[in-house]
Amino acid sequence: MKKLFAALALAFTAACGAPQTAPADQAEAPAGAIEIREAWAAATPGGADVAAGYLTIANGTAADDRLVSATSPRATSVEIHEMSMENDVMRMRAVEGGLLVPAGESVALAPGGLHVMFMGLSAPFVEGEEIPVTLTFETAGAFEIMLPVRAGAAHGGGH
Repeated sequence: MKKLFAALALAFTAACGAPQTAPADQAEAPAGAIEIREAWAAATPGGADVAAGYLTIANGTAADDRLVSATSPRATSVEIHEMSMENDVMRMRAVEGGLLVPAGESVALAPGGLHVMFMGLSAPFVEGEEIPVTLTFETAGAFEIMLPVRAGAAHGGGH
């Protein structure tokens, strides 16, 4: 049990580190649309069954939209999670009701805050590979993107 806990703690720490190189823009859309940028996923140690992914969602439309779900063939479930500190204890939980992306604004899913949580991995995320993900928005519909896997920093946001 201690080995499992240690592996999960290592996976969470690695997942919350910053990417070592700047990721390329992805899922670019015409001006006035939803755009997915700076997407990446953190490499995981062998045996870990969870991983984290990060990206920025830009809403160039005149109306709010909401990220309502995410899926990947590499995980049994994918959720949008938020992290917070309560009485010096880090809490992580799924965002209820979807993630609001206000009109004309961007929302960053980044280490130490909002992130894509992959659970029940079919295999570890290995640096250099790409993870397919489908993001579904209430209005804009589905976006199929690839998250390049990058090595995380040794010390992250405490995931």
